[in-house]
Amino acid sequence: MSSSTVSSKSYGVDVASYQSTTVNYAGAKFAFVKLTEGTEYTNPKAEAQIKSAKAHGLMVMGYFYANHSASVTRARAEAKYCVAKAKALGIPAGSYLADDFEQGLANSVYGDPTANTDAILAAMQVIKEAGYKPLVYASASVFRANLQVSRFAKSFGTCLWVASYKVSGRQDYADFNYFPSMDGIAIWQFTDNYKGCGVDGNISLVDLNVSSDNHASKSTKNAVESLSQHPVVRWNIGAVAVVSNSKGAYVYTDSKLTKRESDKLKPQGSLWQVFGIKDGAIQVGKNQWFDGRAVYVKANPIAYNDQKHAVAKIVLPHTHALDAPKADAGKVYGLELNSEVEIQGRVGRFLKIKELHNGKQVYVTGNRAYIVL
Repeated sequence: MSSSTVSSKSYGVDVASYQSTTVNYAGAKFAFVKLTEGTEYTNPKAEAQIKSAKAHGLMVMGYFYANHSASVTRARAEAKYCVAKAKALGIPAGSYLADDFEQGLANSVYGDPTANTDAILAAMQVIKEAGYKPLVYASASVFRANLQVSRFAKSFGTCLWVASYKVSGRQDYADFNYFPSMDGIAIWQFTDNYKGCGVDGNISLVDLNVSSDNHASKSTKNAVESLSQHPVVRWNIGAVAVVSNSKGAYVYTDSKLTKRESDKLKPQGSLWQVFGIKDGAIQVGKNQWFDGRAVYVKANPIAYNDQKHAVAKIVLPHTHALDAPKADAGKVYGLELNSEVEIQGRVGRFLKIKELHNGKQVYVTGNRAYIVL
């Protein structure tokens, strides 16, 4: 019997005609099945893959491979075709259906970002009106350069399915050092070779629920937004500048921005430690300055005030909690990778934390701590 709920931070896969009709992968709790492409093609293995995923207890979702480019008319037609097949093939009402928007023989991502976004939003509206939950899939680079991310979150909440790989090749687990930060991420596709099985690997960033609406619970939604909107920084770094311009930004050699360091743009989303702010310019190194209008700055409350609270993630393996703020503490135990903790203050280089899942107050050495601002 398939699952109707999948908790946040669960692993899943997505399959197409290239994969087996048996959908059973170690550790996977959900599966996306390719249903259609355009308005004529249906995945010949879809029905068997859906039945297999259900039989192995996985939550089953679907997607269509876009051929609509920036056309609203074609996007609606393709979404209607996908919805019809989803119903016929046994994808339950209230499940997630995604518009898979990537460069292909019959699809271009290089149209105007506004027009591209208009088309996808039209498809997502068709999906929603049919009783399913809409998602949009694309690579992180396409989301940043060829789409308008904020419009998706505004219209459909947490609805992005983002592909961004740490390395090319096998990955068994998602490494949140490489999390593609942006608003509204519901699912992160972190590898195209999950556990060496030759299938895409994904991790959920929200609780997935077939019967609920498209929004996570308030507490879960707030937690996920805190992860998707803000950069991750070391505990002792005071502030981080994030390039916000869609085309990137130049670095200059002085605060008056009179001379570029080079003619190469720094990419959108890149993170820089802030060393100072002067005349609206942001210093990110010796003789390195950004125009303050090209970046946004996030301050780390723990670095500035050791009584402030913040949320952090355990992003390094083999991190240990201590019962006292000293290296030779009597009690030591491991903290689960990717678990969330609340930082309640600092004692020297030790951070006082509360584990959110059990409320226990312990300490962790600052050289293994990263703050999610």
